[in-house]
Amino acid sequence: MTVPVLELTRLTKSYGEVRAVAGLSLTLQPGEVVALLGENGAGKSTVVNMIAGMTRPDSGQIRVQGKATQFFTCPRDALDRGIGVVHQHYALVGNFTVAETLALGRAGPGPLDRQALHAEVRRVAKRIGMQIDPAALIGSLDVAGQQRVEILKALSRQVGLLVLDEPTAVLSPDDAARLFDMVRALRADGVAILMVTHRLADVFAVCDRAAVMHSGHLVCDLPVAGATSEGLISAMISGCTDATQMPVPGLKGPESVRRGRHADPVPDAPIRVSVRDLALRRANGSQAVQGLGFDIRAGEIMALAGVDGNGQSELVQCLAGLNLPDGGTAEICGCRSDGPWTPRVLRDAGVAHIPDDRRRHGIISDLSLSANMLLSHFYAPRYGRTMLDRARAREETRRAIDEYDIRTTGHEQPIGRLSGGNQQKLVLARELLAGPKVILAAHPSRGLDIRTIGAVQDTLRRQRDAGAAILLVSADLDEIGALADRVVVLAAGGAFGPVDMAETDLALIGAWMAGHP
Repeated sequence: MTVPVLELTRLTKSYGEVRAVAGLSLTLQPGEVVALLGENGAGKSTVVNMIAGMTRPDSGQIRVQGKATQFFTCPRDALDRGIGVVHQHYALVGNFTVAETLALGRAGPGPLDRQALHAEVRRVAKRIGMQIDPAALIGSLDVAGQQRVEILKALSRQVGLLVLDEPTAVLSPDDAARLFDMVRALRADGVAILMVTHRLADVFAVCDRAAVMHSGHLVCDLPVAGATSEGLISAMISGCTDATQMPVPGLKGPESVRRGRHADPVPDAPIRVSVRDLALRRANGSQAVQGLGFDIRAGEIMALAGVDGNGQSELVQCLAGLNLPDGGTAEICGCRSDGPWTPRVLRDAGVAHIPDDRRRHGIISDLSLSANMLLSHFYAPRYGRTMLDRARAREETRRAIDEYDIRTTGHEQPIGRLSGGNQQKLVLARELLAGPKVILAAHPSRGLDIRTIGAVQDTLRRQRDAGAAILLVSADLDEIGALADRVVVLAAGGAFGPVDMAETDLALIGAWMAGHP
């Protein structure tokens, strides 16, 4: 009889009065790929953190390779038991090489044996068909390359279980396909894989079983071959225990947000964003973008597609007033980059900025929701000219909680205790509060569940229909297809497009993202 790699038995975890995980039991066999699904706040991250040794359960049992274990007290405990975790946000040092990264946390005193480290990188990479240079600097790798390094780190520890948290969230279609090839190689080698994902395409592409959480409970666990996408959506959203059935009436699936292409903007609609021959550099001085040009009119969504690391962040930061271009010009709502160009100037002109990393650039985790609501509006007359009108901020936060369905105990709860989806809803509410003329939306639905993705996309459509000009930065072809009127793709320092989405195939956009003209 095969011994399971991991057995979770009636695990529970509460934070105050909130039950994050309620009596969850789950088993993974050697060579099995299991998808862990659920809405934001369903308890998936808590389960991963308990498996990884980052969170201690309140009760229950964890068995590894058939042996009962005390709850892990730190990530090293989990590593020592053969559990590797690749988190959604990578923990890498940019000026280390790939080989040096493998030595982190395990190198003793004295000089590194670089020859041995290079040999280990090649050995582990060969095991899963990976191509990577042991001497490459982490900072020189694209996001897919950095993910491969995180997988190498985990596999160099001889893991029996690999946990992948939202592994395709920032990958191009080609990079996702290569990742799935690695997953299949690991499965054939007997490694069990737990894949946390919101993308149903990932589930049907490579997973053997699907386990769905709802409100802290495991509501269904079944073979993927017997599941339907509609049934999985129902289980995630409503807690339905049969993912082979059709959804309950009224629920939205991924395809239901495809409502046809938005009508072309009026030809004489005002140009709100104009970029001409723009050049941008990365923080390390390398060229990110060169010769970029496009316009965005009122009532239009322009998608900026591409794999992360091709200049999207630098462009959005420039258009938000956080830095100046290295060449060329940008103009937004009458403000020019060769004139006054600061976040405050642009906000006063009607520019809203939804950042690509809400945890680093969008919120302050320890502050309350109402305090975070003020972050973009310190100088706004609506909150007072001499002293901040905190009472008004609290009232508008309460309205945002109701309007955006933010799951929270109240406006004074620290925002860091909310799920990622609810944090994103607060950022959206704050940025759209004043009815902006231009919205810079960088990966607005990354890492969100299906229901929240639909809410975010509906919000952006309403803003477009109200006359806003929107720059949508996304690597998700489904999102681009659902929202964009036009698209420009950044790849290899250059740009493809802009092109009209009504005349462009998504497969072509995917090829451009991979750098193929």
